[in-house]
Amino acid sequence: MNLFGSYRTLFRNSVAALSASIEIYNKPKIEYREECAVILLVNAWELLLKAILSKNRTRIYYPKVRGQPYRTYSISDALNRASQHFPATFDFDATAKNLELLVEYRDNAIHFYNSPGFGVIVYALAQTAIMNFADIASDVFGKSLTEELCLSLLPLSVAPPVDAVQFLQASAADPATKKSVREFTARLRDLVAELEGADCDTNRLMTVFSPHLVSTKKISGADFIVGVDGTDGGGAPILVHRRIDPNATHPFRETEIITKTTPPEREGMSVVVGEKPLTQYDFRAIGHHLKVKEEPRYCWQDRTGAVTRYSPEYVEILRRVTPAELEAAKDAYRNR
Repeated sequence: MNLFGSYRTLFRNSVAALSASIEIYNKPKIEYREECAVILLVNAWELLLKAILSKNRTRIYYPKVRGQPYRTYSISDALNRASQHFPATFDFDATAKNLELLVEYRDNAIHFYNSPGFGVIVYALAQTAIMNFADIASDVFGKSLTEELCLSLLPLSVAPPVDAVQFLQASAADPATKKSVREFTARLRDLVAELEGADCDTNRLMTVFSPHLVSTKKISGADFIVGVDGTDGGGAPILVHRRIDPNATHPFRETEIITKTTPPEREGMSVVVGEKPLTQYDFRAIGHHLKVKEEPRYCWQDRTGAVTRYSPEYVEILRRVTPAELEAAKDAYRNR
């Protein structure tokens, strides 16, 4: 008996289940859509977690009970056992809470039913779970889902999508909203507060994704964080992260800021302190002194740290640096 299973087969089947979930959700008219999509999505995650265990030569079966067949771990047990194999940069707690909410919805769908009105929340949670899945697949298995799945789907619709943030705000205060939906929303708020208190990445719990069809020449920076006001007695506000396009919000590389000559589209981008252009050493000294890489508004880095980009707002900060401030930053950088 192979107690590890085949991680290649488990991973391949997890991607197939994810693909089926996406396909079901994107059908324009189908009954039981959210339920079917979440059932398949949870199944995809369970297979992914077992693939992680299998790849690390960790058993995926419970101890054998005499007279009964072998049983593989449940998703919750597989998740707990796989936690030690998550990438160090990946927030496990927030990811686990996201799956916990989806599993709760899945269990109600299988064993009972869910009240109407969960659609917007389910979409936001499920889309976040898919992005988490894609990041894990890339980090642990070195597989990009863009190579496995065709995800170039047009968000065509006869009505504009409901904004998840507006829905969360309205459902918390509207007595007409089903009690189970209000309770689920309140629980989501409590989870956000709990995770933020533990300094976790709530972006792994729930993210708002708003698809738009726009001219590529008119793309502008999106909001990074959206706050939802709490109602009286409703507890702390919910903070929901929006995914951003760093090419739009952080368009400048280091060399584009410090170079003396710039292409036409970067006209006026070079930074001068006093009468001297900013050098690479000056730039890095100021960045270190201001801890710019710890501030997402000013600096964006990819997961590997190989690509770093800066926002126009940070360029304006650099332009306001005085010669005396520059010398102080260089002294601090030299003695770090």
